Amino acid sequence: MHMKVSYHNKPFKLESLPVKEIHVIDDWMDHETWVWLNKYITGLRRWGFNNSVVYKDGTVTETTWGMVFYSKFFEQPDPNDDYGKPIKQKVIDRLCDQFGIEWQQFDYCGMNGQTEKLQGTLHTDSFREKNISFLWFVNLSWDDEWGGALRFYKQDALEEVKGFSEDIVDKYQVAKVDYKPNRLVIMDGRIPHSADAPINSTYNLRQTMVVRGNVAKIT
Repeated sequence: MHMKVSYHNKPFKLESLPVKEIHVIDDWMDHETWVWLNKYITGLRRWGFNNSVVYKDGTVTETTWGMVFYSKFFEQPDPNDDYGKPIKQKVIDRLCDQFGIEWQQFDYCGMNGQTEKLQGTLHTDSFREKNISFLWFVNLSWDDEWGGALRFYKQDALEEVKGFSEDIVDKYQVAKVDYKPNRLVIMDGRIPHSADAPINSTYNLRQTMVVRGNVAKIT
């Protein structure tokens, strides 16, 4: 079993939700904004080792670097410091405009960061049908030998697997998208997925901006 991955060279209007395949847009963001984003993230100094995957039974299987801009309904971690506002204007609003969506229940915008050995574990972003997840690979440079692939799995994996192992790749993987600078991935957040930690790259941080909502509609 394989899941369809469609590659595009420019944005397009989505026809329905949830998306029925995995969409990948290369060279998504204009260069100026992309460079600005990397400088802005560095200047904020808000990375924390607090980005966890928690299962229903309370088991924590993953802790990686994280930086939150917005949580549910665009709430901010610090109401007195609107550091997420430029991200909303330059990234989130652009996603809505280019792909033709409107948030009904916005859930999260933030950065995921992984260094070597911080392997991402199996998880989902949503449980509702009309959800959408955007994952933007924001690093300005990346070598293929550093790995960092985004992997997708059968739904069955959720019932049988916690964490990550090479066995689940062999048994459950249905698609893979390699990490590439300025690559945008659009997906149904109900699909189980995981992100590989960098390899052969002790000092590099694999960075992904995640923008997702449990309920959206096509405009």
